[in-house]
Amino acid sequence: VIDGSVGVLILLAAGMMFAAGVSRRHAEVVRIGHDRQMERDRLRDRAEDILNDYEDTGQGWFWETDRRGALSYVSHTVVTALGRSLPDELLGKPLTHLFDLDASGVDGERTLTFHLSSRSSFHELAVRAAAQEERWWSVTGRPVYDDFGNFVGYRGSGTDLTEKKRSQENAKRLAHYDSLTGLANRFQMAQSLEKVLNAPMEMHRCCAVLLLDLDRFKQVNDTLGHPAGDALLKQVAHRLESTVGDAGRVGRLGGDEFEIIIPGTVERERLRVLSQEIITSLSQPYSIEGHRVMIGVSVGISLAPDDGVTSEAIIRNADLALYAAKDAGRGRYHFYANDLHAHAQERRQLEQDLRDAIAQGALELAYQPVVDTATEQISGFEALMRWTHPTKGPMSPSKFIEIAEDAGLIGAMGEWA
Repeated sequence: VIDGSVGVLILLAAGMMFAAGVSRRHAEVVRIGHDRQMERDRLRDRAEDILNDYEDTGQGWFWETDRRGALSYVSHTVVTALGRSLPDELLGKPLTHLFDLDASGVDGERTLTFHLSSRSSFHELAVRAAAQEERWWSVTGRPVYDDFGNFVGYRGSGTDLTEKKRSQENAKRLAHYDSLTGLANRFQMAQSLEKVLNAPMEMHRCCAVLLLDLDRFKQVNDTLGHPAGDALLKQVAHRLESTVGDAGRVGRLGGDEFEIIIPGTVERERLRVLSQEIITSLSQPYSIEGHRVMIGVSVGISLAPDDGVTSEAIIRNADLALYAAKDAGRGRYHFYANDLHAHAQERRQLEQDLRDAIAQGALELAYQPVVDTATEQISGFEALMRWTHPTKGPMSPSKFIEIAEDAGLIGAMGEWA
C-alpha cells in the first residue's frame, strides 16, 4: 500500500459499515411501520366487523350526512326497513327523508328541524320511520367539525323503539280503558266529566250522567262462573255502545256498574226514551256458553248544572237516583230529585240498624208449613227471616232483605240463622 492508501481503505470500510447500519435501521423502521399499519388495518377490520354485527342484530343503526344535510352513509338495516334494496337509493337524500315527521307529532318535527338548522346535538329523539308498516326509531346525532372548525355534517345512530312504543301505548290504554270490555274506565270517565264541567264557556258545561247497575248479574257469576260473567259483560258493553251510539260516551266503572255521559243540554224526554231503550236492550236474552241468560238493568240520571256543578255532586246524585230506581222494583230508570237525600239517609240508617240487629241477635225466624197438595199433609217447614225494628215496628222482608243484599249482610244473616 502506497501514499496513504491504508487510510483511504479504512475510510471506505467505515463508510460501507455506516451505510449498512443505516440500511438495517431503515429496514427496521420500515418493518415497524408496516407492522403498525397492519395492526391499524386489523383494528379497523375488527371495528367494521363489530359494527356490521351490531347492525345485523337490528338493535341499532348508524347514519352520516354532509354539510348540506344529505346522507353520505346509512346502515343497510335502515335501507331494508324502508323497503329499499340498495343504500344508493337513500344516499344524497336529506336525513329527514328517513322519517314520517307528520306522524311523529308536532314536537318531534319541530325538535329535529330545529337541531338540524341550528347544528346542535340531539339525543334519543322519537320519530316514526317513513315505512309502510308502523315503525318507531330513537335517533341521536351530533355535528362534526374538521381541524379548522368548519362544519362538515352530522353523525349519529338510531335504535328501534317500536316495541317500547307499543308497550307504552298499551300501558296508556290500560290506564284509560277497561281491559275486559274496551270501554273507557272509571279514570277516563272522570276526566271526561271534568272536561265538560270545566269548559271555558258556561253554555258548554251542560251534560247528563246515567249510572247503570245490572240486575241479577251476581246470580250469573254464582251459577255459571266468572268466565261466563265476563262474557256477559262484554255483550252488555256491545249493546250499550250500539244503543247510545254517537250521542254520548259509555264507560265501565267496575263490576257490573256502567256510566254514560251525554254532553250538551239534553231534554228529559230524550233521556227517558234513551233509558227505556237501554233497559229494553239489556233485558233481551243472552247466549252464554250455550246457556240462555236473562238479566236487567236499573238506571239513575242526574243533569248538570240542574243537579250539581261539580263531578262529585253529579255522580253522587246519579247514584241516589240509581238507588231509587232499584227500590222501585229494578228494571227502571229514575231522575234525581231533592227528596232522594232524605230517602238515602233513611236507607243508610236502616242498614246500620240491621247491622246492629244481626250483632245483637234481634232477628227472628218464622216457620211456615209446606203442605203436599196430593196428600194434604205437612211435608216440611219453610224458615222466613223477620225483623222488628225498635222504633218502626215489623219491617217488610222485601225492604230489609234488599238492603242486606246491597250491604253484603246476607252471609252474616245466614250464619245467625
